Amino acid sequence: MPRRDWHSSEHGHHAGPAVTVLDGIDVIACEQCGFKHIVPLPSSETQAEFYQEEFYQSEKDQYLKEADEDFAWKAVECELRFSVASDLLEGQAGRVLDIGSGPGDFLAVGKSLGWDGVGVEPSPVASDYARDRGLDVRSGFFDSGMAETLGQFDFIHMSEVLEHVAQPCELLELAYDRLVPGGVLCVSTPNDYNSLQSIVEKRLQKNPWWIVPDHHLNYYDFDSLSDLIASAGFTVKDKLTNFPMELFLLMGQDYTVAPEKGRELHGWRKALDINLAGGDKRVYRDFYRGLAQAGLGRLAIIFACKPLESGE
Repeated sequence: MPRRDWHSSEHGHHAGPAVTVLDGIDVIACEQCGFKHIVPLPSSETQAEFYQEEFYQSEKDQYLKEADEDFAWKAVECELRFSVASDLLEGQAGRVLDIGSGPGDFLAVGKSLGWDGVGVEPSPVASDYARDRGLDVRSGFFDSGMAETLGQFDFIHMSEVLEHVAQPCELLELAYDRLVPGGVLCVSTPNDYNSLQSIVEKRLQKNPWWIVPDHHLNYYDFDSLSDLIASAGFTVKDKLTNFPMELFLLMGQDYTVAPEKGRELHGWRKALDINLAGGDKRVYRDFYRGLAQAGLGRLAIIFACKPLESGE
């Protein structure tokens, strides 16, 4: 029977039914937060140590190498995000902040498009890599102290960040304060507990492979992510996604148990995106916008704007 226990931590009290229990970890549909997350949540000190000292050094020791190999593909998705933001900003390229900037791919693409970019990245390995590319990346966490040093921005981007942090609401509120009125926010997270995952789980009798509590504390879908962003004062404007990797599982290609298979299939989706965008960028955009409207796709990508005036 689903539990509805209260869990107390430095981040508050959390309660709701357990939607997944895996290896002693509960994921609850939290009534306080409005999205699913693990309980108990780790301390701020534990998180800081992990991302500053372990994440790229041991947990993702191949990430920077693979990021370099994937840049041509990643640039296609980054260009699409800049295109949507430019449309919402009525064509202007201004100042962009990338929170959790990793190796700097998003900033590098923005620079090529005329954007003035700043990144914030907790991992010294990743931030050093980005600075070696000639990018302006600050080492550390995007907290109130860091935010005050950065000034204002026309566009703020967070790619696969909110699933890692115990206090996503505070992060969004800080981003809101750093945006100019009318500025654009783009947030992407894994689109979890989606209908394709449910089919794979039941049809193929697989455990929920997307639950990775060492990395992902929170689990969003399009609705819960949109609601969270709106609760911080933003107006949601658009949503996109990327290729639904669950389709490979339904085709009998189980990348979850074979890393080499995952890398091979990743190459297939890279080819799809590069060829779609190279053939017709509108088709590429509309394909992923349509999947997002259906609640499908591996990522939930939400675009929102800060109101021009209070109450607008």
